[in-house]
Amino acid sequence: MNEAEIKEYLDAGKALERIRGNAKLFKMLLSTFLRDTPAQVAQLKGEIEADDRAAAAKSVHTIKGVAANLSMMKLYEISPALEALLKTDADTAESFANFSSVYEKTVEAVNAHLEKL
Repeated sequence: MNEAEIKEYLDAGKALERIRGNAKLFKMLLSTFLRDTPAQVAQLKGEIEADDRAAAAKSVHTIKGVAANLSMMKLYEISPALEALLKTDADTAESFANFSSVYEKTVEAVNAHLEKL
């Protein structure tokens, strides 16, 4: 993943601004994201499969907040569509597939960024 592709999914500059340039903290937050979000996304998938829309909407909202705080803008921007669908009776399969794809690319960008540190 090249620098432009990484920035498309992870704007490290903006994230570092938000945490006053604390690179050590940023690295720790990215590592925490990589450690914790796979379980959160798996939980979200399970909630969708169980048709627990309220819990799934809350899970998406949580992931969206983390994405915003870490300047993972594509993940942040795609989350509201899934969250909104979960508050209706609409089919969420396509939206969840899009969310999952962006999540995977975000993970790839985070790993690529961490490798460069």
